[in-house]
Amino acid sequence: MPRRGHSTTIGKIAKVCHDRRVSEIRVLGELLRREQCAVSTVIPAAPDMRPGSLAR
Repeated sequence: MPRRGHSTTIGKIAKVCHDRRVSEIRVLGELLRREQCAVSTVIPAAPDMRPGSLAR
């Protein structure tokens, strides 16, 4: 028994569109992770800016 929805033309088009969207989201997630890693290794940690922590 075939799965419902995938045997019709509309179902096949929907599956292709869904797969493409998932792939794009995965690629964007990977790019974001790489960018965040690159930024965190380039920029040093921010200095402690609390009022009582400044050197006098």
